[in-house]
Amino acid sequence: MSMKMNRFLIPALTTVAACGGLSPSSSNRTSIELASGSPNGIAVDSTSVYWTNMGGGPAGTIIDAVMKVPLSGGPTVALASADSSCFGIAVDATSVYWTTLDTVMQLPLDGGTPVTLASGLNGAGEIVVDATNAYWIDQGDYMLMKVPIGGGGNAPTTLASDLESPNGIAVDSTSVYWTNGGNTDSSGTVMKLPLDGGAPVTLAAGQNNPSGIVVDSTNVYWTNLGTYWTNLGNGTVLGNGTVMKVALDGGTAVTLASGQDGPSRIAVDSTSVYWINSGDGAANGDAAVMKVPLGGGTPVMLASTPYSALGPREAYGIAVDASSVYWASDIQQGEVATGAVMKVTPK
Repeated sequence: MSMKMNRFLIPALTTVAACGGLSPSSSNRTSIELASGSPNGIAVDSTSVYWTNMGGGPAGTIIDAVMKVPLSGGPTVALASADSSCFGIAVDATSVYWTTLDTVMQLPLDGGTPVTLASGLNGAGEIVVDATNAYWIDQGDYMLMKVPIGGGGNAPTTLASDLESPNGIAVDSTSVYWTNGGNTDSSGTVMKLPLDGGAPVTLAAGQNNPSGIVVDSTNVYWTNLGTYWTNLGNGTVLGNGTVMKVALDGGTAVTLASGQDGPSRIAVDSTSVYWINSGDGAANGDAAVMKVPLGGGTPVMLASTPYSALGPREAYGIAVDASSVYWASDIQQGEVATGAVMKVTPK
């Protein structure tokens, strides 16, 4: 299994640490906690925030589970529990989809009986869906896979194999996109493949541990965690991460933000790119939620999740809607859940 999997992915989406600090309008933003737990992947629709719990919680709380809460906050709902940690998550108009280490699951948005779309996997991570299929990275077997949504007992299809530390995944109407972290620093790649399979296309090579990925109608956006392999002794990610973009058909990659501390999950809307800094490279361990214009510019810190007496905060999933950014913040403390689902408004 990829060495980076437990550290950065097992996952699913947001913004990075800004060199320039808070924007002048940051005092107008409000950051609130929507729910506590051990959140990882996050997705939103017009009414709710959905997330996966990936681990332990205090006695009496639901741990390995898929949860939701209203966008404005309120009672949390456990949609499904699991026998192992839940990681990536996606939603469409009718269902929520998620991965555990060895399964891909589907459930109606309001709950019900979960449907197993795929089983017997080896480290399923981030997941995305379109109108017909669910797509995910199998990090243990280094594969890109898909399966029809809606059940029916269809066997998964392997779209690509023998990948080098696959990490993030995205999809549009024609292609599926993913990041290969690579086996050494600066050996990562950003890839795409037709939805029905075929020859993989390299959109960007020589990347420094690419992680999260997202697409819009014109570009592919991704984060580079920065130097990793040369720091395995202490797990440190130096502050040389970047946020990048390239045209859907490839070309010259453009740096949108540099000097970031472990940027991981990423999201996009019509004006900006959003991402999460893991905070590992920061002196105080803070994680941060960041944004930058689609064309580049000065990164803006929207919110941060500060260092705790229990240890540094880790930032995992990220998602955006018309007004807000949502993200998962956690401190891994064995069986103790010390994380939260957070929201910042305006974005």
